Amino acid sequence: MWHSALVTLHAASGLLAFVAGCLALRRPSHLDTYFWSLVACIAFVVAVVAVDWNGLAAASRALFTALGALGALMVWRGAQARRIAAASGTQWSARQLDHLGFTLVALLDAFVVIAALDLGTPGWLLGVVAIAVAAIGHAWITRLKRRLAPPSR
Repeated sequence: MWHSALVTLHAASGLLAFVAGCLALRRPSHLDTYFWSLVACIAFVVAVVAVDWNGLAAASRALFTALGALGALMVWRGAQARRIAAASGTQWSARQLDHLGFTLVALLDAFVVIAALDLGTPGWLLGVVAIAVAAIGHAWITRLKRRLAPPSR
């Protein structure tokens, strides 16, 4: 029961973080919703792993530990995007977009990979999909920086 509830809360808060992060690109006022839903997303997945820890194989424990570290990095980068926004007002900076973009691409990558996994996609193809989504996301953020952030002098 706890597992399903926590997974649902994790997915819902992850989706909210992604949507709020995308909306923040137009209205920075959404950055608080983005950040706190990102924190909730990571907290809920850590709770899921904690509930399931005793039943996990060693390889799964290692994988979830690494994903937990990625989650911590995402929260830190989300906090950096928010901190820079507080200091710079409504003007986007390349650094801020790098932080926000990293988390948005990571969330999108997770959604796509989990969907592919649920469809029974083989492991090697999951890797290809994950790399492709990350590459496309990086290109999107690069274009976004050119459009939204003034050139550095």
